[in-house]
Amino acid sequence: MSKKKEKIYLCTQAGCDNKYNRPYRLEQHLLSHFNIKPFPCPWENCSKAYSNKSHMNRHIASAHKQVKTNIIYSCPQCLKTYSNRQNLKKHIRQKHVVSLPFVCDFCNAQCRKKHQLSAHMYIHNGVKAFKCETCSKEFVTLYEKKKHMRCHKSYKCECCTLIFNHWSKYQKHKKSEHSAQKYICNECGKVYNQRSYIIRHLQSHMNIQNPRKFLCPYSNCFRRYSRNSNLTQHILIKHKKIKHLCTVCPGEFSTKAKLNEHLKLHRDGKRERRKVNTTVRKHRKDKNSLKVTTALKLAGILGLDGKTLNTDVNNS
Repeated sequence: MSKKKEKIYLCTQAGCDNKYNRPYRLEQHLLSHFNIKPFPCPWENCSKAYSNKSHMNRHIASAHKQVKTNIIYSCPQCLKTYSNRQNLKKHIRQKHVVSLPFVCDFCNAQCRKKHQLSAHMYIHNGVKAFKCETCSKEFVTLYEKKKHMRCHKSYKCECCTLIFNHWSKYQKHKKSEHSAQKYICNECGKVYNQRSYIIRHLQSHMNIQNPRKFLCPYSNCFRRYSRNSNLTQHILIKHKKIKHLCTVCPGEFSTKAKLNEHLKLHRDGKRERRKVNTTVRKHRKDKNSLKVTTALKLAGILGLDGKTLNTDVNNS
């Protein structure tokens, strides 16, 4: 049970011994001594006023909205009815609440459960009543101990030998390693976790002369593309004449990316220069000599070592 805040704010008026644990409650109480009621009832022909807004709302609910809402709060034990929930709670607390079973020997504080009394006793003796059986760390409340015990709990994977200290990491491991559907290539054995990936990979095993299978449907246009997204971009730009216009100048661009790159010039006022490779290339060792190509080797004109096999070629 959480520690109750002590009532240290005392009323300064003569003959009044009221004290409160919050400063704003003391301020509300002082209004009653000076007969200050800043919350008048907003209903017509009602002169009631209150020092607390909640009291005004209670008055409106009981005096003005009772017939309209027809809400009745009835005591479950004596069946006595009240106009609002606050009055019913006050009645039950005064008439029907019995003594709680666990009472503090020092301040007579009552607790509903034993562990709440154990936590309350820390106020008097400074002893933390709850101790972790694994690391011997002590806690004031049972809730703090249960929250701490989560760090000692482990989760062993049912499909492999890995052990995790956090439930979220264990679930992430199961989803990525054991639960996700896998697509295996029958040709090379590569594994993919998405169907689109393996479809793209299988095209590498097919003997396709022309992979550009997406043809432009417009007449007199023979463009073809390897991806449908590229074909869609081609139709929007070339045939439907959809372009991205600059809002600053009359510029027109085929893609939004090019437009955004152009808008940077208006914002920054300068274009980034392309990096020029200033490194000096080394001189080739075989400069001004006959290069050995695979075609010459296969034709039998040059050997694998680069020497000429056909003397007629040298003479010519």
